[in-house]
Amino acid sequence: MGKLILKILFFISPFIIILVFIPVDRRLQYQGLENDCFNHALWIHDRIFINAKPVDIAFLGSSRTINNINDQMIEEKLHPLKFHVVNFGYCRFGRNLSYVLMKDILKETKVHILILEVREDEDRYSHPIFPYIAETRDVFLAYPFFNKNLIFDYYRHLTYKLETLKDDYINRCEEVPVRQDAYGFSSFDDTASIELLNEAKMRRNMQAPKLSRFSRNFHMQYPRKYLKDISDVCKENDIRICFLYLPAYGTSLLKPAEFYTYMKYGEIFIPPSGILNNTNNWFDENHFNQNGARELSGWIACELKMIK
Repeated sequence: MGKLILKILFFISPFIIILVFIPVDRRLQYQGLENDCFNHALWIHDRIFINAKPVDIAFLGSSRTINNINDQMIEEKLHPLKFHVVNFGYCRFGRNLSYVLMKDILKETKVHILILEVREDEDRYSHPIFPYIAETRDVFLAYPFFNKNLIFDYYRHLTYKLETLKDDYINRCEEVPVRQDAYGFSSFDDTASIELLNEAKMRRNMQAPKLSRFSRNFHMQYPRKYLKDISDVCKENDIRICFLYLPAYGTSLLKPAEFYTYMKYGEIFIPPSGILNNTNNWFDENHFNQNGARELSGWIACELKMIK
């Protein structure tokens, strides 16, 4: 049995090596995620690589960033400074996706300020779409320790790369029109019911066992490594890095659990409680509606004026 496995590995290894090194159309990588996050990946690609409009201030985060940050409004309020502001949020969380998107952005434009979403606590694991849009180098050189998705990310990346190459060279995948929108903000008018928000608040604030310092240092190695990598790239490119606290409704945490980690790298924006506690600002327990986004974005614009 062992000899058979070795023969199979010996047979397929040249194909794997070729697959690792062969280049792939980056737009097709993003385009293939059409059924995820309302096809937002393709817009991100086109805004980075095709749209000629600069990116001076970039927001990176999850759907909370998408729904909470009105980039067009912030840009208009910063008009005298002539800053171009873009919301590059993407559904779900995982710090390695922020790293990949930041690297792609810097290939095409000079960013002055990077604002990273932070939640009540860091997510410990790889973002679900990391292996699909990351370059092969970033997948295979990913931080290996405390990374439970490592082997799955290798597999998903190579199989998706093979599918993308097949679409490009064999199936001749139809070219999708370029997405021309300059801004990534998307939100809803609806307001969550008081009952839903209060129930979420009670559930969220039930006493959970607090991690000891040793346990926290152990479990947070993975996201902290990517935060350091992001910070290092920002230093190399003279980019100011800031963190924006976007908690869910009703959290008892006035600041994120990794507050002191973020402090090592940049300024932390913590929105006023008057915005976070206003039930009229929430679409659901995790996302602002348009009114909440308007209030938060106005506050962020004022904060950005003060740091410049």
